[in-house]
Amino acid sequence: MEVKFVKEESSTPLYHQIADWMTVNITSEYWKKGHKLPAEEDLAKELNVSRGTLRKAIAVLIEQGLLIQIQGKGTFVEKQKISYSFAQELISFAESMESKGYTFDTRVLGKRIVKPSPYIQSKLSLDENETVLYLKRVRLIKNEPAILLENWVSLKHCPGIEHTNFETTSLFNAIEKCIDGKIVFGIRNFAAKSLNEEQADLLRLAVNEPVLYLDQITFGHNRIPLECSHVLLRTDKYEITSILTR
Repeated sequence: MEVKFVKEESSTPLYHQIADWMTVNITSEYWKKGHKLPAEEDLAKELNVSRGTLRKAIAVLIEQGLLIQIQGKGTFVEKQKISYSFAQELISFAESMESKGYTFDTRVLGKRIVKPSPYIQSKLSLDENETVLYLKRVRLIKNEPAILLENWVSLKHCPGIEHTNFETTSLFNAIEKCIDGKIVFGIRNFAAKSLNEEQADLLRLAVNEPVLYLDQITFGHNRIPLECSHVLLRTDKYEITSILTR
């Protein structure tokens, strides 16, 4: 049920009262994730306050991450981001989302055996005549693309992995099945990156929009490199979580 906004006989600044009223409507889920607020003029009239006061209240909730403004579209309740601790544990994106109960879809954009570039050969410690499985996928949450993944998997160490259905099986699970063992460790590097035209189209973002870029190598026993990855994550869909102790 919507909480009614009351402003009579209160020493609390008016914009704080409005922000508190909005916060209750959001946290009680009367306003659902993605809910569009009425136009500022209409909402200010409904609350019998000035647009300036309303804007100050909205600014408070934007700062708190509860609201988001999209130019030309309006003000919305911020959608929940997926918290992923990829800076501290070696689990796949699929495993992370499954463990948190998120529903997602995977679309395979490309899957073929290729001769890797010298750069990929070096990362996977391959000879010039050895091949890899090149895999390109996009992961969608509620039909919205959130992650773009490119992987190069060593066929020398993961024979037959090219026959896997990667729309239903995660890459890490497929690798561990092929090697009949566990992925032991990985190295992940992080950076910000601007999207090119193809990447922006696949992630439904603007060209040159910044996203989080992840460069990864995973290893089996005896430090054998099994696969390397380039991953682009939409930061409006994902947030980084890292638990640190000392």
